[in-house]
Amino acid sequence: MKILIADDEQEVRFLFKALLRNRLSDSRIDMVINGAEAVNACRTGNYDVLLMDVRMPVQDGYRACLEIQEICRQENLKMPFVIFCTGFTLPKEIEQLITDNTHYALLRKPATPEQIIDILKSVK
Repeated sequence: MKILIADDEQEVRFLFKALLRNRLSDSRIDMVINGAEAVNACRTGNYDVLLMDVRMPVQDGYRACLEIQEICRQENLKMPFVIFCTGFTLPKEIEQLITDNTHYALLRKPATPEQIIDILKSVK
């Protein structure tokens, strides 16, 4: 499994990576610091899962997700499963996206390793 973690907080990125590496040792895990970098990473990498912070500088998780959807559509690529992460109130656009589509999930911060793994089990 190829996973991209997009979060502006270094501690969160490294924590998620450590949790995932511990449970999914055969996975490739990349990290970026904002939505714009996530979009660029998805142009060159074919990810199975995006673990995307909702609130990030430069470009938020929702806008990045929309751009990644468009890239996948134009390039005829499979859209990665998107796990939106937040400790804040969820924007209505993301709430609607998660409600209407099983290809998206929500992970509330702080998250336990079990919560992350439970969501990832639905990806395969």
